[in-house]
Amino acid sequence: MYTDAVLNVFSQRYPDAREKFMSAAEMSSIVDKVNSHQHTLKGPRGEKLFCDIAWAGNLNAKQVLVLVSGLHGVEGGVGSAIQSDFLTRHRRLPADLCVVLVHALNPWGLAWASRSDHEGIDVNRNFVDFSAPLPTSKSADIWKTLIDKKVDINTVGSDRQQFDLLSEGQYDDPTALYFGGKKASWSRQCIEQLAGQLHLTEREQVIVIDLHSGLGPYGYGEIISDHPVTNPARNTVLDVFGASVTEPALGTSSSGLKQGLHDYFWHAQGDHVSFVTLEFGTFSSSEMLRVLFADQQLQQHKISWQDEKTREIKYAMQDFFCPDEKRWQELVLFRGRQVIEMALNGLTSLNGLDGNVNN
Repeated sequence: MYTDAVLNVFSQRYPDAREKFMSAAEMSSIVDKVNSHQHTLKGPRGEKLFCDIAWAGNLNAKQVLVLVSGLHGVEGGVGSAIQSDFLTRHRRLPADLCVVLVHALNPWGLAWASRSDHEGIDVNRNFVDFSAPLPTSKSADIWKTLIDKKVDINTVGSDRQQFDLLSEGQYDDPTALYFGGKKASWSRQCIEQLAGQLHLTEREQVIVIDLHSGLGPYGYGEIISDHPVTNPARNTVLDVFGASVTEPALGTSSSGLKQGLHDYFWHAQGDHVSFVTLEFGTFSSSEMLRVLFADQQLQQHKISWQDEKTREIKYAMQDFFCPDEKRWQELVLFRGRQVIEMALNGLTSLNGLDGNVNN
């Protein structure tokens, strides 16, 4: 059982989450620097918005772990807690290891309790080549049947095939869910800039963990790999994280095959770069579609945080993707710590270093 002080790293709201992360980074003995990318817009109370990137350990290390939170805005409370907890607990790292913590990659979405960004883009469908013909999908058609009430949300939520088709991503209708955009999003540009700063060709091994919530059993952190089954990076994932890894391509994951994933950008950086999603389950897929449906409808209008209906929809989003429940938070911290330690130990083992990373 974790004390209330330990669980205090959790916050559903952007200002509190950022304050806790920045405080942890400032107090940390392993953080060398923090880069802050200011967003072009502000939060619901006029607050400035930032994607903050903390660099810990040896910045020139050959082994790198990247921890990303808040790509899906409102899910950022979960990842932020895990990142703040990491900085609070770790007092040193092995000599040839760097940890990069990307906090609130989509700060607008976290601040406004939305899964998409300020342009209605699902950033986790945005990593496609916009100079080429865009992928086709049945997603927008399924969305239209929901809007026209020709099918019930519960039907789609409980039908795995329909849910996977809806969530795979689409590039036709900006008013619909899972819209991948028509250009590179603000958040994608932050990732591309980070990749350049990392000088990936000079690293020996890189592991990226993207922190999400919403799919799967309550409180369980599912390690999802979208690497092609023949790719060497997939073997690294299996070596480091073991048999608990699930793979959409093999039908073993709670997540289906998708287009334009954040994963694919890192896959393209070389076989020495391994990527996993750490997805924490909350409630049912049908309930998720209900809160997403309400928020997506709301996003088509000018939003006032003072409006009671707006707050009702936004609080439902926050409660779904980052439940303010002690038992859930305990499960998340335990699994988050476990998976990060697996990654750190895997990186040190690959480099023949001392695997003691907790002191």
